[in-house]
Amino acid sequence: MTTTSDREPGVRTGRRIGEVDAVRSFALFGILIANVVAAVTGIRSMQGGTFDFTFTFDTPVDQAVSAVVDAVFVNKFFVLFSFLFGYSFTLQLDAAARVQAPAVPRLLRRSAALFAIGAVHAALLWFGDILTLYAALGLLLVALRTLTPRTAVITAGCVLLSVAAVQLQMTSGGGNAEPPFDVQALDGYRGGPLDTLNAQLTIAPFFVMIIWLTQGPPALAMFLLGLAAGKRRLLEDVPALARWLPRIQWTGFLVGGPAAIWSALAAEGSQSPPGYVGALTTFTNPLLTAAYVATLLRLTRGRGGARLLAALAPAGRMAASNYIAQSLIFVLIYTGYGLALVDRMPLLGVVAIAVATYLTQLVASKWWLQRHPYGPVEWLLRSATNARFPS
Repeated sequence: MTTTSDREPGVRTGRRIGEVDAVRSFALFGILIANVVAAVTGIRSMQGGTFDFTFTFDTPVDQAVSAVVDAVFVNKFFVLFSFLFGYSFTLQLDAAARVQAPAVPRLLRRSAALFAIGAVHAALLWFGDILTLYAALGLLLVALRTLTPRTAVITAGCVLLSVAAVQLQMTSGGGNAEPPFDVQALDGYRGGPLDTLNAQLTIAPFFVMIIWLTQGPPALAMFLLGLAAGKRRLLEDVPALARWLPRIQWTGFLVGGPAAIWSALAAEGSQSPPGYVGALTTFTNPLLTAAYVATLLRLTRGRGGARLLAALAPAGRMAASNYIAQSLIFVLIYTGYGLALVDRMPLLGVVAIAVATYLTQLVASKWWLQRHPYGPVEWLLRSATNARFPS
């Protein structure tokens, strides 16, 4: 495996797996695009006590950007982030074994710290926080840590089948729906800092609950697949990857790609697309995500692969810090904490700012890791995990 710290800062040898960090960094990019577009669109749409999908910026360019984001990003990188969480869980088990420490207390402390960080993140910055869900599902992984890879894969498949079955029962929605919270509080995002804080505290509990209910089961399935892959050391098995990456790449693009395009078109202009769309993409989104990852891993093994790995891996090593930093940048640009541009920016501009944010994070992460062994949030999580402050 190419994990050479002597080549570039932020890409480590030995126990740190450079490719895993690079994939995690890539997931950060997709999560950023999906989250910022969802947040801006969501805040725009919830006005006057109803969900109103008539936007200030609704030109053909805006519609095209929205369709591309739906097809390429939405629910693809959430899948990848969840898979990597499960994979990293096995690395945490290995870390405990290396120091001959009981794994369960370490993992419970880590989950508690992650939940606390996520709760603060949801209350103050991003109402779509996923960290609290991951912390709760991490407790399930602790209970399921002895599953064999085969059993974990079968269980994940059963969970996905259950999700698809539920989605098949859903039908298209029409008209405006009455949300179970004071939508007028969202005007706070166009006001001052205290107005924005009030809006966050008003809607965050509702959105966190929705995320737990809708994304919890598929996230658990991806956790289990990551657990199985981690136990098999899939991302470290170079011969197996060499055989399987091309097949994964083309299967994912040929099956998952058309399904993603079709689902994006089916959802265009609809607040609630037909249930069979969600049921299908429950299985095809992971295929497309796997194709993304296969393409990235093949690029890291080709000409210029070492430079690509060195560029991406540092941001992946401090993924939690970068995830929260993305939220901070978002609120300073789009809410009353800062410029309050939420309804003053076309979607193409929103995506362009997100891309610039990610590129800046790549540079900043490399700079930080030249001076510190961990990102700020990673330092907190490591402190909680080991019950002592690292240097």
